Amino acid sequence: MKKTAVERAFIGLMEERIHQVAREKAMNDPEYASADEKKSSIFERLRDSLTTEKQRSLLDDLEGAWTYAGGLMQEFAYRQGIEDSPMIHNELKKFGISVSNDSTK
Repeated sequence: MKKTAVERAFIGLMEERIHQVAREKAMNDPEYASADEKKSSIFERLRDSLTTEKQRSLLDDLEGAWTYAGGLMQEFAYRQGIEDSPMIHNELKKFGISVSNDSTK
């Protein structure tokens, strides 16, 4: 599969920012932590209610597919944010909001 210019330029950065930095921030967010705990609890209750190893295996495969798809969606959202960044900054300026980070000084 041919990679886009954004993917070629930022693939390492995207992986770090999405799968490390953003994940850590999410895990420290009470709302996310609560939702994740609820998801895990329901998943375990469902897994415990299954009666055959084949059913449990299929559920594990489903969880893996959901996790993989979720990771891909995060990457698409991050790429879209990069593409939309100039437009977002311009819209925010209309309201007198600047999100520029001057930490490079």
